Amino acid sequence: MTTLELKEKRASAQSKMEQLLNKAKKESRSLNDDEQKQFNDLKAEVRSFDDKIDALESWLREQKAPKKVERKFSFVSAINAIREGRDFEAPEAEISEIGAAGSAPSGEGRSLWLPMQKRAALQATITAAGKEDVATDLLDIVTPLENSLIATQAGCTFLTGLRGNIEIPFYTGSTAGWAGEVADASDGAGKFKKKSLEPKRITGYVDISKQLLVQGNDSVEQLIQRSIVNAVRQTLEGTMFGNAAGTDAAPEGLLKGVTAETAAVTYGKLVDMETALLKNNFTNLTWVAAYDALGILKQTEKVAGYPVYLYDNGQIDGRQVFASNNVTNKALVLGDFSELTIGQWGGIELLVDPYTQALKGSVRLIVNAYFNYFVRRGFNSNGTGIVPFGKIVLK
Repeated sequence: MTTLELKEKRASAQSKMEQLLNKAKKESRSLNDDEQKQFNDLKAEVRSFDDKIDALESWLREQKAPKKVERKFSFVSAINAIREGRDFEAPEAEISEIGAAGSAPSGEGRSLWLPMQKRAALQATITAAGKEDVATDLLDIVTPLENSLIATQAGCTFLTGLRGNIEIPFYTGSTAGWAGEVADASDGAGKFKKKSLEPKRITGYVDISKQLLVQGNDSVEQLIQRSIVNAVRQTLEGTMFGNAAGTDAAPEGLLKGVTAETAAVTYGKLVDMETALLKNNFTNLTWVAAYDALGILKQTEKVAGYPVYLYDNGQIDGRQVFASNNVTNKALVLGDFSELTIGQWGGIELLVDPYTQALKGSVRLIVNAYFNYFVRRGFNSNGTGIVPFGKIVLK
């Protein structure tokens, strides 16, 4: 039924109500019971028509209004908005606002902030026109960053969304012992320890061609995200598995102070490293290695004259190996990587510089992120520190 037909029926009912009232007025009396019932029924009918007309007109307005199609976040849209001096559109504005919460602006210019936590699942449907209609999703940089870090593959802990310096307490454990029937029990109390962790800045840059930004498809979006992740990962992991001393600006490398062996590596040397860790109750052991170290192990026999080598089928003596060029040359680390914790503060700042590489037709994306890590050392019953890693740099 159309709105015109509904309005005509409503007008007819209203006319009958007026006729009943006019008749009673002309006869100088009130409505009798019969007339009052008719009047009430007509009044309810008018209200019903009102509701139907309102609902139909509202639906018609919605059909005429332009459709708002939500889309997923786009690096390309955000970068182009900054280049052209425009405001972010809804998906980019929402994500940048969340990413900026708790972050420290660099003050170098207008930036896009990328949150490290995923806040909403991506939902997609296909419209009748065949176009993808996607609900706004909030970017998740953590997952690809974690997946590419060999430390997290080896089992380290990744903490995100941190604010300010943090202190992580842990307990050295309690002990018990045998005693005579009436002898005093010994003090078996453990000790509380704590580790402090403060954010340190990682910065790097990625150059993206303007021609690539014109493309604006999913492949380009993935390329930009991978570039950002790699810029952070290379610095973080290169420092972590490096041998540099710690400074106010950068944490200490896990291989600091480890000098190269003067003799060729032997199977016995690797077994001794493993045994020392097992004796201190580190049993969840994994290897992290430089590729050139694995190259040496591939050519080193366990026992001279027998073609069984120290590194074979992705393992060293039955334990899995994760390799990276970010590990110090010829270095091997064996340990319980659950003792290694990586902390991340705020979001990742992506500063867009359209000028530095303008002559080359490129836009420079400057990445600022805040990370740090620490080794939560194991402790024996006396509270004496025990390093959960064995480290060696091959000859």
